[in-house]
Amino acid sequence: MGKRKATRLLVAGALLAAGVTASAVGSADAANARSVATVQSCYGSAHTDYFYRRDSGGNAFYPDQGSYLTTTSACGDININPWVSYSFTVCFKATGSCNGWHYAPANQWTVIASQVLDGTKFYVQAKTTTDEPVAELAY
Repeated sequence: MGKRKATRLLVAGALLAAGVTASAVGSADAANARSVATVQSCYGSAHTDYFYRRDSGGNAFYPDQGSYLTTTSACGDININPWVSYSFTVCFKATGSCNGWHYAPANQWTVIASQVLDGTKFYVQAKTTTDEPVAELAY
């Protein structure tokens, strides 16, 4: 094989390899952009909610006692962004149980229940007996 032909094959191979790499990077960038768009869409649907203290003196909760929120297709998780740091738990109507406490720092989105099906009825409790907790919820 001539020197010229060998050089062309090496250049073609390099270009092909670069093209594969570029498309792989492009796919990763596209997936990341979709992920960011999903998160923005989820948080863009957030509601600012005020928690209430139970009459029995228990933990603060949202929504009103005996009421439930319903998950939507906007988010795959239940997320909270509290104005003050608290621990939160999500309680589900279908099972009558809660998923455990999750600490959520102030002014930061935190997932407090993950991979929740659309149409799931739930309420949220804050580990405090005051009726001060205010938080954004995205679900």
